[in-house]
Amino acid sequence: MDIIPFIRFTINSRYITRWIYGGLALFIPVLNFFSIGFLSRTSRLVLVGGMGLATWQERYEIWLEGVKLLFVFILYNAIPFFMFSSGFFLTTLNSFTAFFGHLVIKLAVFIIFPVCSFFLPFAFTIFAERADFREALEFESILRGIKEVLVEYIIGYIATIAALYIALLFMHIPYLIGFVLSSILTYYALLLSAFYFTGLYRKTSLCMQRIPEEETET
Repeated sequence: MDIIPFIRFTINSRYITRWIYGGLALFIPVLNFFSIGFLSRTSRLVLVGGMGLATWQERYEIWLEGVKLLFVFILYNAIPFFMFSSGFFLTTLNSFTAFFGHLVIKLAVFIIFPVCSFFLPFAFTIFAERADFREALEFESILRGIKEVLVEYIIGYIATIAALYIALLFMHIPYLIGFVLSSILTYYALLLSAFYFTGLYRKTSLCMQRIPEEETET
């Protein structure tokens, strides 16, 4: 994956504002659908072999695509969300249940959530490519594709989690500065992740538009 050329491309003064707009809206309810939809549009550009960023011309379509993708995220993380809610409820009852509530919350956040989210990068790319909920939820086929690029996938997944964690730390900066910085940096980490995993996805048998060099080799 040509991640360095993509970074240079995205920080170019001609294109930097495109993803900054998405970053500013990332943590704002309803508006964040624009941010998610923009990632999907950019992923689709990479799928056809381009290194570019989506535009904001078709705003309604971008927003609607973000709404649809949100359901994919929710379905994949339904279990950790439920566990987190249950654990939080237990913490509000009494000291005895609060102990187990904190355990459930930690289990949901640090174990179940990362495991369930492990499939999301390729599920996201499949939806960006095909706009099909059913295919984005086919765990067996997604797992098969992950196995084809397992080492690179794991490295990218760990790097994404680390980058998101660092970006969220900026939230501790007081006043609105930390919120804005964290939002923009978090979105940029997601943008780089979308580019990386889309390029990785194109190497697998899941991709409907295979890279020509790989087709000739197989």
